[in-house]
Amino acid sequence: ALHYRNWKNRSRHSGKLIHKAGEKLFIDFCGKKPWYVDKSTGEQIEVEVFVAVLPCSQYAFVTAVASQKREDLISCMESCLKWIGGVPQAIVSDNLKSAVSKGSKYAPVINKTFAGFALHHGCVVDPARPHHPQDKALVERSVELVYQRIYYHLRKHTYFSLKDLNHAIAELLEEYNDYLFSHGGGSRRSYFIDLERQYLQELPSGSYSIRQYRRAKVQKTAHIYMSEDRNYYSVPYRFTGMRVEVQYNQDKLEVFYNHDRIASHERNYKAGNYTTIADHMPSSHQAYGQWNPEYFQ
Repeated sequence: ALHYRNWKNRSRHSGKLIHKAGEKLFIDFCGKKPWYVDKSTGEQIEVEVFVAVLPCSQYAFVTAVASQKREDLISCMESCLKWIGGVPQAIVSDNLKSAVSKGSKYAPVINKTFAGFALHHGCVVDPARPHHPQDKALVERSVELVYQRIYYHLRKHTYFSLKDLNHAIAELLEEYNDYLFSHGGGSRRSYFIDLERQYLQELPSGSYSIRQYRRAKVQKTAHIYMSEDRNYYSVPYRFTGMRVEVQYNQDKLEVFYNHDRIASHERNYKAGNYTTIADHMPSSHQAYGQWNPEYFQ
């Protein structure tokens, strides 16, 4: 064991990563939290600060949000991709709860909402390994620079809304991306324009709508009950009694069994209503549904 430890200590090496243009976007939240003052109460309200960096050019995006919840993370990501004007091949996140449901060195479980966001934009989520900050050293360094070049100036002023705070951050971010590198040769913005922007994928035409997820049991009527809408949606009758997954947003509801979509409906907000597709019902029920005076005549 002694000889093994001696060999292992001598065998620890590190190397410099070469980042390809448009390949990755590193994201993280700052540990330190700025704040604004609520005019009505005088309370200091702390906010989270989101940082994203394109590692090839080190072009950065910074914005403040109310929390690290998935809705705020998705909002940050949409603003970021619009800011850079394209989509990278992969998003490298820390093991945030809003991004990674279960961290792992080899097979992390991606949060379904964040995975859906990535799928909508044609990229993948590639979380950094837990307890390996060197996997995202550039964004860690960018967080330190944000403290020095943005937070320092924010402390000199008092802001009375999140909007005002973000307006100040946006102005300081412009200056930050225009700072010349110490080794000379350009700034983050010039590197981004010259080296990286052309390799980003195009933004999708429509915006991403956050999906909600829940489990449900198919009732004997071949419908599932949606407590949020207080009404019912049909599924094929052969799934009666089975547990299914329901995915929905403001406009659409879809039902999945073993990752296969078995039903799709437009959301119906009328309480107590049954939204039924005739083909979902057994043939005897379909025949009964066709009964009318003309049928018997």
